[in-house]
Amino acid sequence: MSLSDTFIRRPVLSTVCSILILMAGLISLPLLPIENLPNIAPPTVQVSANLPGADAVTVESAVTGPLEEQINGAPGMDYITSSSTSEGSSQISVYFQANTNADIDQVNVLNRVQTATPQLPQQVSAQGITVQQTSSSILLVYNLTSTEGQYDASYLNGLYQLNLAYPLARAQGVGQVNVYGASNPAYRLWVDPEKLTRFNLSVMDVIDALEAQNQIVVGGTIGGPPAPQGTTTTFPILVDGNLETVQEFENLILARGGAGQATARGPDGSLIRLGDVGRAEYAFQNFNTAGINGITGHPCIGFGVVQLPGSNAISTAKAVEKVLDQFRSTLPPGVQLEKVFDQTDFINASIYGALDALRDAVVLVLLIIFLFLQDWKVTMVPALALPIALLGALVFVKVFGFSINELTLLGIILATGLVVDDAIVVVEAVAARIEAGDKPFAAASNAMKELTGAILATALVLMAVFVPVTFFPGATGVIYRQFALTIVFSIIVSTFNAISGKPLQSALLLGGGKTEVGGRRWLWIGAIFGGVYGFLFGGVLWLLLFAGLGALIGGNLKSIFQRFNQGFDRLARAYATLVAQAIRFRRILVSGLLGGVVLTALAFLTIPTGFVPTEDQGYGLGIIQLPPQASLEATMEVADQARTILAKQPEVVSGEFIGGAGFNGGSLNQGLFFFGLKPIDERTKKSQSAQAIIKDLNQQFQSIKGGLVLAQSPPAVPGFSAQGGLSFQFNDLSNGGYSFTDLREMADELIAKAKSTGDYFNLYSQFVSDAPVWRLEPDRDRMASLNVNFSDAMQGLEAIYGGSFVNQTYEGGQYRQVYVQAEGSQRAVIESLDNLYVNSVSGDQIPVSELVTVKLDSAPPIINHYDLYRTVLIQGVNAVGKSSGQAIDTLQSTFKQMNFANIGMAWSALSRSEVAAGSLAALVFALGLVVVYLVLSAQYGSYIDPLVILMTVPLAILGALIFLVLRGQVNNVYAQVGLVTLIGLAAKNGILIVDMANQRMEAGMDVIEAASSAAQSRLRPILMTAAAALSGFFPLVVASGAGALSQRSIGAVIFGGLLVATVLSLFVVPAFYVLMKKLEANWFPASHEQQDPLPQP
Repeated sequence: MSLSDTFIRRPVLSTVCSILILMAGLISLPLLPIENLPNIAPPTVQVSANLPGADAVTVESAVTGPLEEQINGAPGMDYITSSSTSEGSSQISVYFQANTNADIDQVNVLNRVQTATPQLPQQVSAQGITVQQTSSSILLVYNLTSTEGQYDASYLNGLYQLNLAYPLARAQGVGQVNVYGASNPAYRLWVDPEKLTRFNLSVMDVIDALEAQNQIVVGGTIGGPPAPQGTTTTFPILVDGNLETVQEFENLILARGGAGQATARGPDGSLIRLGDVGRAEYAFQNFNTAGINGITGHPCIGFGVVQLPGSNAISTAKAVEKVLDQFRSTLPPGVQLEKVFDQTDFINASIYGALDALRDAVVLVLLIIFLFLQDWKVTMVPALALPIALLGALVFVKVFGFSINELTLLGIILATGLVVDDAIVVVEAVAARIEAGDKPFAAASNAMKELTGAILATALVLMAVFVPVTFFPGATGVIYRQFALTIVFSIIVSTFNAISGKPLQSALLLGGGKTEVGGRRWLWIGAIFGGVYGFLFGGVLWLLLFAGLGALIGGNLKSIFQRFNQGFDRLARAYATLVAQAIRFRRILVSGLLGGVVLTALAFLTIPTGFVPTEDQGYGLGIIQLPPQASLEATMEVADQARTILAKQPEVVSGEFIGGAGFNGGSLNQGLFFFGLKPIDERTKKSQSAQAIIKDLNQQFQSIKGGLVLAQSPPAVPGFSAQGGLSFQFNDLSNGGYSFTDLREMADELIAKAKSTGDYFNLYSQFVSDAPVWRLEPDRDRMASLNVNFSDAMQGLEAIYGGSFVNQTYEGGQYRQVYVQAEGSQRAVIESLDNLYVNSVSGDQIPVSELVTVKLDSAPPIINHYDLYRTVLIQGVNAVGKSSGQAIDTLQSTFKQMNFANIGMAWSALSRSEVAAGSLAALVFALGLVVVYLVLSAQYGSYIDPLVILMTVPLAILGALIFLVLRGQVNNVYAQVGLVTLIGLAAKNGILIVDMANQRMEAGMDVIEAASSAAQSRLRPILMTAAAALSGFFPLVVASGAGALSQRSIGAVIFGGLLVATVLSLFVVPAFYVLMKKLEANWFPASHEQQDPLPQP
């Protein structure tokens, strides 16, 4: 009695199982979140701090260093990077292992930051240190701009801050919002050093007055308890301690005029106010950035929404758009909000592309099955297997916390070609039994006695091959796991359905005999099915086309089937002759097979590798780099040249250019930009692809004078970095033994030598070691002799030139910082030091120029660290025709050849995961092969049969790799997943032949007759299942549009490999089976003898 007999005898139980699976899948489907990829990037915690006015070296030593030292070694930390800039900012990114909890990681970092806080300058603590989970990729970028350029950045920023900043930060899924082209609003007190001197004041007097007169004062309560008996009323006391308007700040009292002081307001004794020596302005915290619209060139501010790690991108984008819809309704005339790019556009397009591939796969699979079975009732058996298996798999997808994403959809598409196999084998066997004279239910029972073992063995093999990949760590493990488990889920449901439902369905549907096809009725059936498919494919025109094609096929089905059967009969007869010859010349065939194994190994080692294909995501980004002494105005002039070129591109629909900012720390001589493209379905030509547009832009950008402008593709996988391409860390291990110039020169040597190989489209570093600076050396002896307080002199210098954050006020309840600084015209040249005075302890005014020595020097505007070492970040993109794996290998080998002393190297961002994945590919494949071999050994109770079954796997891999090369693709992670899948697919045909051959040997046939007859009897189911699977994979091979490169990678591997495996297995498996069985009989004759029976208990 087989496992299926219970369900054959109890049809209600069988149908209830199928219905419950369908219901559970339909319930799970709308509950599954939708995203492009699962959260592959490692948990990242970002620490941000500011020391206004400080240079990069000061920020590095006073802020970044103490914080890094405490954070370093946090539990689960993988590596740590940082940037210290001449704009006074310190940003530290802590990357953790993929298996850590992001919330706990954030708490651990926060605790260590709090430990470091007492070591930091007071100004840093006063402004606060931010510790937050973050993602390096930007989900959405928008422009806030004016239609005719009538509004400046200050006005636009005011609109953003008052009406959008807070609601946007609250939107579900938003991690942080980066504002481009402006900073937070603040009050700026601009002072004139010459006027201060005229009133015998210094900038420290302004700071002291501000600290004394701009305070939060708690007034208390009139009549508050404890109060005298009989007190019946209370009145809170409100004290206007804060200055809250420009007018109030300009009325800030600095001093009272005395004898000999001519004031702007009257005779001796009058008050000296801020308005007498300067002015107040409601402006920005800093003026180090500016933005222009990428199309019109009008002033703009931009903002980029960074997704909260672990949230869903599509849900986040919808929540943001809901907030923006409300904001748009409040915009005044002449102001518009423009979307630059939205990553969810690509996500939705790629999901729809995968669904289109799934639709085509289902249709092709059913057509192939119908062609072989030639009976709609018989075809219904495997047809019903598709929704049951695929919807049932979604139940497991939901239970395991997965989502509908590119990986799970690829798994479901591949499962489409796999889950019908068991149903095909079952229905064919039942049909054969009925034709032989069995009653339908008896035929089903007898067929399952032969097939149950093969079905379970096949299922175990297909699932076992994926067992090792589910345990791999990191980004590669996530990719393998979601894809592999989705297929496993489908196989589990399909196998259960093949045993519980298919025998009964076969008996019921085949019991009434075979139905006739062709004629007028089938013409209309073909037209209807063709029309439905055409409508789903693309609308009315395609409906008419496919309806006509369906009618043509439906009306001629009988002749189509007759010609197919005649051709198949000729093929079967030819195969009988060929398989006999293959068995006869088995030693030659196996020798050739072993040669193919060697070729497979060589191909595996020589084909270029990659990680994840760089898809056309519908937008691009880029960098701007000017000489180190360039001003923000010069940077914006170069940006405008680039904008003029960008705006002329017909495929570009939006954009923004930001000066004074960078993806890895900003300075005045740097910039970045974003641009959006037309939807991918409107860019059908090769020259309209994102990669082609970026290449064309870079060629035109070479004509720009004054700076470097470079367009780039976005990162292939979100969350690892803001830019695409490779990321190489050139680390100084000398503990300060190398100067910044030494470090840059060595890095430049490495870049030049690596670029000479031709493996790079671009390879560069934005590190600048020698930006010109004025170095001031305080003369402490001179200060002491003149009775000048060192702290007053230095704080005054800091305030005048760097802008001193003094305290805060509140505008309409919103926090606003207050800064004191000299007017721009008073600090434009170094000679302005002559106009800066500091008061001595005795009240005398001393020129600061007499207290310091000035000399011209150089220093980097940005200092980057990797694992606490100073580093030069080298970035690049592989050349056309070269893979990212080749680019990584070239840079790594070039570095080793140059043999720098006390210089280390490391990979960061996505490159780090690619390097880690490179060493895993061979191991994953080997472990999959071993696990399958062991499972088959246990299944067959033999170590010989699994060798026969798996002998076609190496040649299937060779076929896959050859197909990959012919398609111009590389061995990336998707291809590697396909190679692992091929182990199970290639083994399936061998299982069918070996299982049948064993049964026939047990029935008394000799080994040659058993192998030959088993191969011939399995020819039709093998070809049918292979054709069905290949038709299911074919839409991936020819995929186009969003996400097509990933689909093509895995499609090429599985389609080419299965095609080769199917053809070869029909000859290699019978021949090798005979060879191995004869060797087994000669070498281990005892194994063929009857074993002694076990004693009865």
